[in-house]
Amino acid sequence: MLMVLVVALASCKKTPDVNLKYVDVERNLVTVGTTTANIQCDYAYIATLKKAYLYYGEGESETNMTSAEMRVVQNTLYVELTGLKENTTYSYYYEFHNGFNSMRTALKSFKTETTPITPPEIILPTVITAEVTEITTNSAQCGGEVTNDGGSEVTERGICWSTNENPTLDNSHVAAGTGTGTFTAAMSGLEANTTYHVRAYAVNEMGTAYGLDVEFTTLDGGSNAPEGAINGLFTINENGDQVYFSQGNLQYQASTNTWRFAEHQWDYVGGTINGIEYGTVYESGVKCNNSLISSSYSGWIDLFGWGTSGWHDSNDSRNVNYQPWSTSYSYNFAWDATNPYGYGPSLNMPSPDLINSSANYDWGIYNPISNGGNQSNQWRTLSMDESGYVFNTRSTSTGIRYAKAVVNEVNGVILLPDDWSSSNFMLNDTNNDGASYSSNSITASEWNMLEQFGAVFLPITNLRAGTSVEIVENVWAGYWLSSRYGSGNAYKIQFSNWSLEPQSIQSRCSGMSVRLIQDANP
Repeated sequence: MLMVLVVALASCKKTPDVNLKYVDVERNLVTVGTTTANIQCDYAYIATLKKAYLYYGEGESETNMTSAEMRVVQNTLYVELTGLKENTTYSYYYEFHNGFNSMRTALKSFKTETTPITPPEIILPTVITAEVTEITTNSAQCGGEVTNDGGSEVTERGICWSTNENPTLDNSHVAAGTGTGTFTAAMSGLEANTTYHVRAYAVNEMGTAYGLDVEFTTLDGGSNAPEGAINGLFTINENGDQVYFSQGNLQYQASTNTWRFAEHQWDYVGGTINGIEYGTVYESGVKCNNSLISSSYSGWIDLFGWGTSGWHDSNDSRNVNYQPWSTSYSYNFAWDATNPYGYGPSLNMPSPDLINSSANYDWGIYNPISNGGNQSNQWRTLSMDESGYVFNTRSTSTGIRYAKAVVNEVNGVILLPDDWSSSNFMLNDTNNDGASYSSNSITASEWNMLEQFGAVFLPITNLRAGTSVEIVENVWAGYWLSSRYGSGNAYKIQFSNWSLEPQSIQSRCSGMSVRLIQDANP
């Protein structure tokens, strides 16, 4: 610490009172900065001044003080203090020496200044555009990261897009929160097979900043798929015939006699099991329930006895249960002499399967599907042979035919179309009938992308016996096929968390799921 001394002797000096404890100075002047203090005074007493010192220290006491020798400029004593603390009170006093004794002043004080706060310069935020993901025919997801707010709060961030390069907020855009950090947002209403540009943006006090332009192209719409079908083709036999699968499981509302496909492929109605209601389908805000099946039920059901399309062949006396709400049940036979529980065409008919003269027993032949073309004779059910071919025999681009999975928290089986590419989505443990559902976990948004590539999802369901719904959703599912087996059974697709059988059998009076198909070249 450099200290400077200034001392001046006045031509006319006064004699100090020897009884005084302290002497004083004239023209005491202190000029302070944040870490400095310039202190000066006049010494006016009659005595030979040999030395002069300034003692100073933090606070209001004389302990732990530092001395600084003062210098003389004419009759003024002067010292400059440096290295002080800002916004701090210091105490000080002068001490004068004449060669024989010394005198001092009373304690005085000063306070250093505070460094003024200069407001930071505000600039535009810094924002990075993320990769575009989950691209479908009419939607995609993007986002970004605000890495610096530019010295001002980011009041809005999001993405903007256009078919032209470097889109701005004048184009389509969607906000995704405020502040710094990462974010995602969805683009909707896009055109199929169209190239778009997207940029992340962030807004602060200075204006709007944009990330780099990212280009992407939406998927081809696949206009050949019929209404209500998934845009994927599946070969069903050695002749190369192909089919489309419906967009969801078949559902029926008895109060309006309406058939429809489920809104989402993972939707199922379920039922009440051990006091717990399972399922994902609602009507007027109330969860639908197969346990409430009846001829007037206003909710939706999706577990049907075999061949219960609502059509009846008057020549078949053994077919006594043909309505979708039929509930008569026997564990042994669908029909016998003492238990007339006939479901679908009986063995004494020319066509005991759901084909030819008995085709109208098939739900998709006899009935118009409200969101599947709304005309009869458009859809049908896979046969036993076709099911085996789809799951175990057909050739695909990658060799992958199916994989078990959890889609939007619902267990089930994914069927991949003939032209499936591994680059569409990486699936684990494929073509393995013993795999568990947890082999693949897929979100709803990820599934939307898979669906655009033609993937079909068969959700687990339950088994209905009369009005009793059995087998908890997380374990087992059964889907009817059009082929009968013996007098009281029919073929089904069955899968669980440990097996998959595309050609199993089930009592025809059991209530099971139906997934319809439509021939690509009828």
